[in-house]
Amino acid sequence: MARRSKNNNTVFLFCIFLFIVIIFIFLTKNDNVDKHQYADKKLEYIETTKPLANKIAKKYKLFPSVIIAQSALESNYGSSELSSTYNNYFGIKSNSNDGVRLDTIEYVNNKGGVYNENFRSYKSKVDSFTDYAKLITKAKRYEKVRQANDYKEACKSLQECGYATDPNYADKIISIIEKYELYELDF
Repeated sequence: MARRSKNNNTVFLFCIFLFIVIIFIFLTKNDNVDKHQYADKKLEYIETTKPLANKIAKKYKLFPSVIIAQSALESNYGSSELSSTYNNYFGIKSNSNDGVRLDTIEYVNNKGGVYNENFRSYKSKVDSFTDYAKLITKAKRYEKVRQANDYKEACKSLQECGYATDPNYADKIISIIEKYELYELDF
C-alpha cells in the first residue's frame, strides 16, 4: 500500500508541474503578443506621421526626425489623452484658460512629480504640428534649436532651451530617432 501511495504522489506532483508549465507558456505567449501589438502601434504612429512631419519640416526648416520623435515621446505615440482627445502631440501648454487641465509629470530639481497643468487644445493633428513649428521657429528662446546642424544637436538644444523639465528629455528623443532610423528623413 505504501508503494501505491508513492505512485499517486508522483503522478500528482507531475500533474502540478505540467499545470505550472502550461500556465507559464500561456502567460509568456500573451506577454509577447502584447509587446508586439504595442510595438506595431508605435511603428504605425511613426509611419502615419512621416508625411506630416516632412511637410512641416520643409516649410519651417526643422528636422523631420526630431518632429516625429518628439511628438511620439510627448503623445506616447498618439495614445495619450492629450493627443487622442485634444490633438496636442507636443505637450504644448496654454497660458490662458481656453485649454484643458490635465495631470502631467514635471521635474523640479531633477525630481519628478505630478502637476495639474493647462494645455492647448487643437482641432486637428495638423494644427498641433503647425503650432509646434511656429513656436520653435518664432520664439527667441529656441534659437539654438533652429541653428542646430543635426538631430542630436537639435534635441540637446530643445532640452537646454527649456522645452521640457525632464533631465533625460534629449536622450529620450535621440533614442527614438535612432531606434527607428528617423535620421534618414533629415535633409
